[in-house]
Amino acid sequence: MKAMTCLILLLLLQGCAGTRHSYSSMVEEENNVAVLRVQKGDVVELLAIGNGFPGWWGYFPGVISSAPDIASIDCKQARIAVPFREPGVVFGGVVCSLTAHKTGKTTLYFGNEFTLSQSNHDEKIEAIVVDN
Repeated sequence: MKAMTCLILLLLLQGCAGTRHSYSSMVEEENNVAVLRVQKGDVVELLAIGNGFPGWWGYFPGVISSAPDIASIDCKQARIAVPFREPGVVFGGVVCSLTAHKTGKTTLYFGNEFTLSQSNHDEKIEAIVVDN
């Protein structure tokens, strides 16, 4: 009986809303500017967002690119079976990835998906796409 209770608690704890900022380990600081370097053709996970309890209440994390022809953002519904990692296995969530199409520079803006724009954002990162 204790094992079953622990299993149920474990599953419920995975149901909490949360965000994993996957890009943060790849960002470098150059002249007080955050820079993300990717190679042409790469697909890089930027955000993983869990749709759990208690919900997002008007704020849902998002990301946009200032030059989608250079590097575009694609967000898809997903689930992951790894415990305590977003998006959860119980409620699922969204995974946003950057796809590098051609050599150049773009700016990535992070913030509330509902109000996110180039002038209204929480964080800004320069993305540089280089040739292989």
